[in-house]
This record gives sequence, C-alpha cells and structure tokens, in this order.
Amino acid sequence: MLRDKVKKYIEHELIHGDEREFYHYNCAESILNGANEYYDLNIDKRALKMITPFGGGMYSESTCGMLTGGIAVIGIMFAEEMPTKHLKLKEITRYWIEEFEAALKNINCRLIKDINLKRDEGCANLILKAADILEGVVEKYKGDITMK
Repeated sequence: MLRDKVKKYIEHELIHGDEREFYHYNCAESILNGANEYYDLNIDKRALKMITPFGGGMYSESTCGMLTGGIAVIGIMFAEEMPTKHLKLKEITRYWIEEFEAALKNINCRLIKDINLKRDEGCANLILKAADILEGVVEKYKGDITMK
C-alpha cells in the first residue's frame, strides 16, 4: 500500500535521535517520495527536491503540501508527451482535488489543520489519509497511466 511507503518517510526522522529535526520530510515530500518508491516512478533525488518548498502549504500554510505532492505524482504518472491538451490529466487532477477536499474539508493547509487536527497533534495521520485517497485515484485511472 502507498500508505506504508509514505509512513516510512513520516517516521524517517525518528531513527535520528537528538538530530531528528535535520531529517524531517514534510507532507509534500512524504507523499512524493513514498509514491516514487511504491509506483517505481524513477524520480531522481535531485528532482525530488523540487517538491520540498511545497510542504506546509508552501511554507505559508496556503495550498496544502499533501495536495501539491499528489498533483506532482499525478503529473509524472499521467502527463502525456507533448503536444497534447492533457484532457485526461486535467480530469484526473480535478478528481484528486475533489476527493482530497471532500475528505479533508479544505485544500488550505491552515484550514485543514484547524478542521482536522486535535491539539498538539502533527499531520502524520492526515498525510496517511491523503496517501490512501491518492492511491484510490491512481487505482481508478491506472488504465490511463502514460509513464514508460
């Protein structure tokens, strides 16, 4: 399951003891890195860094990093070679956003936390929930995967 790979990134910092703050993967990184492993996307380490500033709602508690991480996964899995209108990609992305928002009640990081988190609780359970939703989206559209 995708959630198992994502969980590995959420818990990665725990193995580093006192230096764990240096080994934290944010929400967007956890989703993309977990999907990279689970779906064998072959995204190299340098390219994976591109998602880093999307964590924490782009470091401003704006559009949720779990959502943008999922959009990156959808892009690499379903985007067609150019030229194209990406009609299927648009459909899949919209579906992901709708499913995400229905489950988490918003797409804004700050509001998602206000609505869904208990006091002093981190986002780990929300990230795993997002992984489950994303896996469902990929499963629904797996016949349309374009990556080689």
